[in-house]
Amino acid sequence: MKNKVYKAVVAASLLAAMGSVQAEDEGMGIGIGVRGSTLGAGIELGKSFSDHFGVRLGLNKYSKSDSQTIDDIDYDADLDLSSTALLFDWHPFAGSFHLTAGYLNSNNELTASATPDGDVSIGDTTVTVTPGDLILDGSVKLGSGPYLGLGWGNVPAKGFGFVFEVGVVQMGTPDVDLVVTDNTGSLGIVQADIDQEIANMEDDLDEFKTYPVIALGISYGF
Repeated sequence: MKNKVYKAVVAASLLAAMGSVQAEDEGMGIGIGVRGSTLGAGIELGKSFSDHFGVRLGLNKYSKSDSQTIDDIDYDADLDLSSTALLFDWHPFAGSFHLTAGYLNSNNELTASATPDGDVSIGDTTVTVTPGDLILDGSVKLGSGPYLGLGWGNVPAKGFGFVFEVGVVQMGTPDVDLVVTDNTGSLGIVQADIDQEIANMEDDLDEFKTYPVIALGISYGF
């Protein structure tokens, strides 16, 4: 993923180096955009205040169900991404190329359930189970945080336009909650094991601390 982000940044920088495309007549300086990104499907409202500065308000949503391996345990997982963003754009060349800073307020969550089979380690305890002996129910809260990015395109530019942007959101350490159900009553898993497993899961999900954003979309300005 980091390699993809690097390539996208290089591509955007080359576009900027080739020269920024001057926007059409400013019109009202108000625009709307739709986009698809690693944050999900999104819609944005934008307002330009000059050739160099603008502000955007965005809403993003995405849901997916899939299997997820966390700390060597296979879970059935549901990922729900929901966020709003307040973004400030600086157009250093008074054109389409922009640098962006802002804040992403998220209500992102991963819920997961597992019924392991065979040898499984919970914290420092390893047990042998058959399906139904042990049930793990987890939830992972993904945080809000600052956003930095760069891109090509301008939502408020008059008429239709193309928008491309890459950046990162600093979400911080995921907050994991885990419920362990021992249906045999004899596995010997104690709270210290559960606490250690939660810590292991948080380490395994550290990719969400700095979350890459790659976005493509279209805009229309008035």
